[in-house]
Amino acid sequence: MFVKTLCLAASFPLPDTVASLELAARHALRDVPGLRQAQVNRVVRHVPTDYIANDRPYRGVVAQADDIDATIDLHFDDAPAARIAIDSSAWGALTKNVQQSARLLFALDSEPNLPVPLQGGAVDGGFRRWLLLTRKAATREGFRDAWFGRHASLVRHLPMLDGYVQNLVSARYDAEGRPADYDALPIDGVAEVCFADEAAMNASYASDARLPLKDDGRDLNARVSTVLVQGKVIR
Repeated sequence: MFVKTLCLAASFPLPDTVASLELAARHALRDVPGLRQAQVNRVVRHVPTDYIANDRPYRGVVAQADDIDATIDLHFDDAPAARIAIDSSAWGALTKNVQQSARLLFALDSEPNLPVPLQGGAVDGGFRRWLLLTRKAATREGFRDAWFGRHASLVRHLPMLDGYVQNLVSARYDAEGRPADYDALPIDGVAEVCFADEAAMNASYASDARLPLKDDGRDLNARVSTVLVQGKVIR
């Protein structure tokens, strides 16, 4: 599986923007070759805290992350399928439809890993703690091994969990859709921790299972930007 994620700032009131993005996603599923699924995430709110080191001021992965109002995840079988889609005229129509209601901040290509299968409301999107991650490890491979291995094993112990998705970033794009180097967009992963609702998330994070996970996050990540989102899968 291969995912292209568009991170967007709303140009209109958020409910109107999200409705327009969902419509654009439906049209894309009909017209864009190889597109298997789309998910529109509406940002509930940003979490301006630094959970890695609570005694220092919040500093997210990139400044643009603080402006995200919505995201669209576009799912393909693999990277070649996504390249075919991007070369199609339907991709241009999708881009135009998105730009009518939102401004692109940046985009990411990623390879998803699913250590905790989706259940309950998460199957159709649902409530998620959505985190952009900047690695501490010297290499992408070192980050992947630690994230997919020891960190995922700790996440599995969280109570009330409805799923956990790890998106390992393979490419980055700026607000104009042009390839961006790592120094410009130092984002290594997107984590999606799924719960029935915010109350379930708060109860889960208040449990003892959260403590070793938090400690491991300090070892894994140099910076984190966190937003709470409500997602809707478009099929």
